[in-house]
Amino acid sequence: MNAYIVVIFILALCYTFYMGFSDGANAVATCVATRAIKPRYALMLAGEVKLIAPIVICYLLGSDSVARTIGSLVKEEAFVGIDAKTGFVFLLSAMIAALGWSAICVLASVPNSTSHTLLGGIVGAAIAAFGFGMVDWTMVGLRVILMVFLTPVICILTGFLLSKLFRVICARMDRSVKKAFRVMQVINVMLLSTSISINNVQKAMGIYLLALVVCSGADASTYSFDFWTVAVLSAAIMLGLLLGGYKLIYTVGKRIYRVGTLQSYVAQLSTAVVAFTCTFTGIPVSTGQVVSSSIIGVGIADRVSAVHWNAAGKIFTSWILTFPVAACMGAVVCLLLGAMVL
Repeated sequence: MNAYIVVIFILALCYTFYMGFSDGANAVATCVATRAIKPRYALMLAGEVKLIAPIVICYLLGSDSVARTIGSLVKEEAFVGIDAKTGFVFLLSAMIAALGWSAICVLASVPNSTSHTLLGGIVGAAIAAFGFGMVDWTMVGLRVILMVFLTPVICILTGFLLSKLFRVICARMDRSVKKAFRVMQVINVMLLSTSISINNVQKAMGIYLLALVVCSGADASTYSFDFWTVAVLSAAIMLGLLLGGYKLIYTVGKRIYRVGTLQSYVAQLSTAVVAFTCTFTGIPVSTGQVVSSSIIGVGIADRVSAVHWNAAGKIFTSWILTFPVAACMGAVVCLLLGAMVL
């Protein structure tokens, strides 16, 4: 492993930590908001799952379709004949853009999609480094840009339908069902933590795969991720979750829609269904987008006015703007770095 790859891996590790810090509490937000489990224990449970799940699913079971998607956003012919320094500048620019825009959002308290920030940085840097035609726009269009708009629709619809279904199922049940749903929420925390972690960790795995391809000429089609790569990235996302997350719990669990016990369970279930589906079909989904949209769907099933649309509107706006802004930053950084070192 050369120095270029080490630097990119460290940056990917930092971004994985940030994803855990920023998105990690999505798995426990509604559960904590309904007091089904205390924040400390919820975060500890989610952290353990986030450490173990990617190792089991991404390494032992070899499920890495999201990482392969990240690695295929740029056409293979773009990397033919390039030197390691050019490849390094491309990926360094993408990571600087992703980390830079994320830092700006944190300082300005602006909602941010960590997934689309990273994807935008990659695409923007690729345009500047290799040209507009070297981006696989079919892949980007279907699995990135389309999903920015399609994912919220799917999640809102899923949350709405499941909420209506469970209302009918629970209509004739006594109050003891509420206790049952509290216990089931804890199980859902484990499912959600699994779905979120395996999607987010694979994004960093995809960056590492790109680094191997552009900086050392590795063959992406035959490469298999080793244990330590997955384990270290899993540890990073766990630490990010444990050191952050409380503010997000309040935002997701209360500001969008004040969830009750049943609503929390349905929102968790909706999120898990969509997140797992996206992960195993190779779609690098925004976990915050999935969780927030599912909660909105559950809120609409209650009544439209129950959703805090001002907060929801700010989040939706950030989702739309994140990818193009990060792409512009990636392109600008790449042009500046290229002019200085190439």
